[in-house]
Amino acid sequence: MLEKGVEVSLTVDEPRRMLNTRLHSAGHLLDICIANVGWGNLLKPLKAYHFPDGPYVEYRGTVPQNELEIKKKELEAEAGNLISAGGKVLASICSYEEACKLCGGNIPDYIPKESTPRILKFGEYPGCPCGGTHVSDVSEINSFKVSQIRTRKGTTKVFYNV
Repeated sequence: MLEKGVEVSLTVDEPRRMLNTRLHSAGHLLDICIANVGWGNLLKPLKAYHFPDGPYVEYRGTVPQNELEIKKKELEAEAGNLISAGGKVLASICSYEEACKLCGGNIPDYIPKESTPRILKFGEYPGCPCGGTHVSDVSEINSFKVSQIRTRKGTTKVFYNV
């Protein structure tokens, strides 16, 4: 326990913070890629884990087993194209009404109507609520690899790495 008035010094592990930032942003990029490869109507984001020991995004919905390998390659190619093209990543705190517009009219039910959510946007793609740390440009993600796609009990988990 520190006593009041004691001076402390903190340092940020910059390489680790940048890795975490890239992983978190890559998880959101994966959501965009899911829609772009034709799975947007099949899969809806449920939860995610954006840390080095096994990053993934879990979606409600399942996909045909015979599509998994080809879609894995399509997701990687789409992510690679978006990373190569680059694009600004912006986060802004706004009114609920503005958040709805930025999210394409689709904001999760858990966001209270009287709140001022922080919305993350990748270029012109619809935004989503997020309080995390992100890259300032998609190109900073550098690389993206899907390591596994697993479906079970009405959900699909996409594991990835940068």
